[in-house]
Amino acid sequence: MGRHWIGLALVVVVLLAAVTVPAVAGRRIVGNAVALVIPAAPQVGDCLLAVLPDPPSVAGADPAPFSVPCSAAHEGEIITQTVTVMGDSTGKKGGGVIPNVDACANTAYWYFGVHPPDRAGERSTVLGRWWPAFSAKFQALYPSALQLRIGQSWAACVMISPHGSIIGSPAHVFGGPPRPSPIALCTPHTEVVLDVSVPCDQPHPTEILGWRVADEDTAALRSFDQSCAELAARITGMADPTARGALRLVVHYLRVTDGAVHEGWGPGRGGPYRAACTISTVTARLLTGSLTGLGNAPVPWE
Repeated sequence: MGRHWIGLALVVVVLLAAVTVPAVAGRRIVGNAVALVIPAAPQVGDCLLAVLPDPPSVAGADPAPFSVPCSAAHEGEIITQTVTVMGDSTGKKGGGVIPNVDACANTAYWYFGVHPPDRAGERSTVLGRWWPAFSAKFQALYPSALQLRIGQSWAACVMISPHGSIIGSPAHVFGGPPRPSPIALCTPHTEVVLDVSVPCDQPHPTEILGWRVADEDTAALRSFDQSCAELAARITGMADPTARGALRLVVHYLRVTDGAVHEGWGPGRGGPYRAACTISTVTARLLTGSLTGLGNAPVPWE
């Protein structure tokens, strides 16, 4: 082979080496290493910045939600936590056992300051005989894949606002004394429609304050009206819950039969009924805030 061809071969070899050697050795990436932050196990009372809308029913979902102060905007709050240890029994921190979602929802009453009825039938100093009305849903929360890898083993019940972010905590909100609730139940209608609500900072005519079960004893109608007025005074903290006639207190009676909701009270309609204590505007003027825990503050008119 002549010198010319030997020189050409050497040039080709050098060019191939220049192309392939960097690929074999890897490419340098400029940057700084950052430690991965894995959230600790959530505790009862922790507020979560965001919560997966439909998490899997088993552990290992990513990403894990981060805790923020409850005074900041957040989507969820831990109301019960259950610690599980491999080969050991379950330990509770809160008011119930999870991950059963029904039990998860039942723990909300304990967390909101509601106790089983006492001898007088009252559930709290604020509620009296009424059940609380609130706008919230519940789901179980489990460790993420990374949390599992570092040995975390727990299940938690998280309360979620159905209307997005809220500010404040509902912990013991019905236990007294009256104070504002971030999960007050406001509706866009003057009548009561089950499972229909709006954020209380949006214009609305009605807020539902509480629920009770009523049988067909028509003599109880007057006592329900009086009981609703007492509930409104306690839960709003207002000296005059009617705001000098601008608001009215109404007890709505609902009955669910074959999945359909029937409103009203009348003989032969069957029972039991669900009674809703509501506070509504008298005119077309709307509210843009909750009346729960309002106290002496101005009524939040639109």
